[in-house]
Amino acid sequence: MKAVVVGGGIIGTMHALLAIEAGHEVVQIERDPRPLSASIRNFGLVWVSGRAVGPELEIALRARQLWEEIGNRSKIGFRTQGSLTIAQNESEFEVMKAAALMPDAHSRGFKLLDRNQVQAMEPVLQGKFVGALQCTQDAAVEPSLLFSGLREYLSSSPLYTWKPNFEVVDFYHDETGNHVTDINGNKVSGDLMVICPGSAHQGFLAEFLEAAPLRRVHLQMGATVPFGASLNHSIADADSMRYYPAFKDLPLDTLAPQEPIAAAYKMQLLLVPRLDRTFTIGDTHEYEEPFTHEILEAPYDHLRSVISAIFGTPAPAIARRWSGNYSQMTNGELYYRRELAPGAVVVTGGGGRGNTISPAIAEETINAWPQ
Repeated sequence: MKAVVVGGGIIGTMHALLAIEAGHEVVQIERDPRPLSASIRNFGLVWVSGRAVGPELEIALRARQLWEEIGNRSKIGFRTQGSLTIAQNESEFEVMKAAALMPDAHSRGFKLLDRNQVQAMEPVLQGKFVGALQCTQDAAVEPSLLFSGLREYLSSSPLYTWKPNFEVVDFYHDETGNHVTDINGNKVSGDLMVICPGSAHQGFLAEFLEAAPLRRVHLQMGATVPFGASLNHSIADADSMRYYPAFKDLPLDTLAPQEPIAAAYKMQLLLVPRLDRTFTIGDTHEYEEPFTHEILEAPYDHLRSVISAIFGTPAPAIARRWSGNYSQMTNGELYYRRELAPGAVVVTGGGGRGNTISPAIAEETINAWPQ
């Protein structure tokens, strides 16, 4: 059957990839010359450690398996590097002890490390900290390589067609199938269709998403200059445990209050080492629109101070700063899927977990298609 995938971000691209592997002919449409939105502005993390117990963890673990399989077949910079959530004091370390005793700790790859064990793994970390919670299931891809690598892999299939610079303005269904058109009246049709708009909730989808439990979230991130020593894990600070649902039942009230700037912008330190030895760092969260268009300096000052404290050396300078938006569910569901017509669905709302679970989202969509 012929499938049309609208959207060139990671959720759309995973639908295209898995649809081809299921034997469908696929046309993938993107409004820009190449993906330019949240999928290339994120950390590239496959972040299992913070996922909520139950269905969220289950879909993340399945996605982690799919990511590794895809990474073994394509040039996306996939790395099973794991993560270290650093405890900078004893109260943070006590919470991490509780995390290491969670019933599903083994599934998450949790292991409690003291300071000496951390430094044996990462000698570059010489700052003030007590220990860390390691997660061996966490992984990473390179956002700069991700779409070129996936497109190269997809383009090797005779079943795949890439159609950029096609901005959809209308969708309709009739007895011949599902159709989208652009402003010039050009049409692309298929038996099956999945529309993956990311945070673009308006336009031709506005009538379908008007009552959907969705919101947009604005975040700011940055990238440093190259670091002079190797780092083999992604790094998080204990503030991250305040925001990830895996830890909601732990004694988080024993943690010291956040720094005011961190509390104001719902901040955590996430630091991902890149293949070029730069670090991607972040992030902030804003939930009330209209969002600011300013790239604020105070959050970056806070992130660099946390990095300096953990590393024991001045944090590398920031070379680039950026902001972006993603689509998030507001009702606790993992993501949003709605049937628009027979054989056509819209899929969005993955939120901060979207990159992590994108292949499993696509798998669930395609498993529901007629064979």
